[in-house]
Amino acid sequence: MFKNNHYMKMSFGLITLFILLGSFYWFGATGVEEQDEVNASHKPDEEIEAMKEKLSEFDKLSDENDELNRKLAEKAAEIEELEATIDSLEEEIATLESEEKNDGSSEGENNPDTTNNDSNERDENEPVNDPEPDGSKTVYLTFDDGPSSTTPDILETLNDYDVNGTFFTIGQRMEEHPEIARRTFEEGNMILTHSYSHDYAIYESFDSFYDDLHLAEVAYENVLGFEAPQLLRFPGGSANHSSFDYGGEQFMPELTEDIVDHGYDYVDWNVSSGDASDIYDEPEALLERVKASSSGDVVVPLFHDTDRNVATAEILPEVIEFYKEGSYEFRTFEDISDEELAVLIEEQVVNRPVVR
Repeated sequence: MFKNNHYMKMSFGLITLFILLGSFYWFGATGVEEQDEVNASHKPDEEIEAMKEKLSEFDKLSDENDELNRKLAEKAAEIEELEATIDSLEEEIATLESEEKNDGSSEGENNPDTTNNDSNERDENEPVNDPEPDGSKTVYLTFDDGPSSTTPDILETLNDYDVNGTFFTIGQRMEEHPEIARRTFEEGNMILTHSYSHDYAIYESFDSFYDDLHLAEVAYENVLGFEAPQLLRFPGGSANHSSFDYGGEQFMPELTEDIVDHGYDYVDWNVSSGDASDIYDEPEALLERVKASSSGDVVVPLFHDTDRNVATAEILPEVIEFYKEGSYEFRTFEDISDEELAVLIEEQVVNRPVVR
């Protein structure tokens, strides 16, 4: 009996031990699983936080990029404004040099006191008939730097008055607006080259200049379908000072001689409208300037054909009427005769010697 009780106790103890061991194992395994679950539940949160940090960094970089783009746009606008100022100053210099030739012109041509007073008393309702040009005075309207959004307005006015002009175009802009360039030519106007880039760095060397000219001529032929005439206008004019920073003070005197040796003629102007200066958006000031500086029998006024030259297109009807009233014949450089070219050379509008 005692022995049996002893075995029962031992059996009961073993059973109890196994139960305890099993419980410890079960609770231990469950604890590990629960810890794994806890760790797993924290993992997505950490990934989300990391993604948020990356997004925040991206947003910051994006903001910095936007700020840089804004500053670049501001600098580009400043550069464009400076280039326009340079163009204006170049035109001023060229015009002043040209006006020295006209100092000996008779005062009667420009003095309003010598005008027939009867014309001032004309009835306002009486129709005005423009005097017929007799060929003794000619005007060559020229427009630089197009094609642009302003070109169609200029063309409309030219068509309305049945006159034509000469457009010295930039090769890059011909490629950007081929349809406007073709329309310009098809409506009877002349198109000539005015560089490919209008970047004054082309004056660094003969090679850089002629490389740019070649690109301009390729663009011209691709758009219009025929070779560009060997008649051009230099960016800034033949006597520009912008070339000083690139090829030096004697670069333009040497280039102008070299380009004539290559069979080209170059065209300047003797009237500057000022539409590349700070009065570009002041129609009355532009018109007054054109009228005040137009004298002599051969007039080559310079206008600009860029997006901002709205005022130029606005005053063009009055400019044309002014020259019509002065008995000027409107000509372009499309079919210029040898005699006309000789007169322009004598007037130093074409192939003007550059001496420094």
